[in-house]
Amino acid sequence: MACAAMDDMAERYADRGVTSVFIYTREAHPGENLPHHTSKEVKRAHARAFQSECGVRRRILLDDLEGTAHRAFGLLPNMSWILARGGLILYKAAWTDPQDLDSGLVDSLDALAKRRTMALRPAYTERLLWRIGDEVSFRTGLERAGPQAIRDFYG
Repeated sequence: MACAAMDDMAERYADRGVTSVFIYTREAHPGENLPHHTSKEVKRAHARAFQSECGVRRRILLDDLEGTAHRAFGLLPNMSWILARGGLILYKAAWTDPQDLDSGLVDSLDALAKRRTMALRPAYTERLLWRIGDEVSFRTGLERAGPQAIRDFYG
C-alpha cells in the first residue's frame, strides 16, 4: 500500500505550498468486517480504522454516501490527482504510484515556477505506466474486509 510513501511525500512538499489529502470514498471490497457504508457514522468509523491500521498521517476527507467526489474524480479505486490553484489538472493517474506521482509533482512545481520568467505553454500527454502488483498487500486488504470480500474477488 502506498500510504506511507504518500504521507512522506506530503511532508516533503508541504513547505512548497502543497496540500495533500486522502479522500475516503467507499469500501472497494466490502465484507463482513467492513460492510458497505450505510451511514456517515459507519463511514467515519471505517475511515478512522483505516487511518489507524495503515498509519495514515495525512488529513482524510470523507466523500458523501452517494459518492459525489468519487464520481467527480473518475470512480476508480486508487486515483491520484495534482490540482493547481483554480483547479487546473497538472497530473492525473488511474492508480497511485508514489514514484510517478513524485515525478509529476516535481515537474509541475518546476514548470509553475518557470512560468513566471519563461513563455511556457501547457501540453497534454498520456502514457501507460507499468507497475508491479503487490498481491500481499492487496490480499491483506481483502482479509481486513472479511471472507466475503475474498470470495467476491477471487470467486
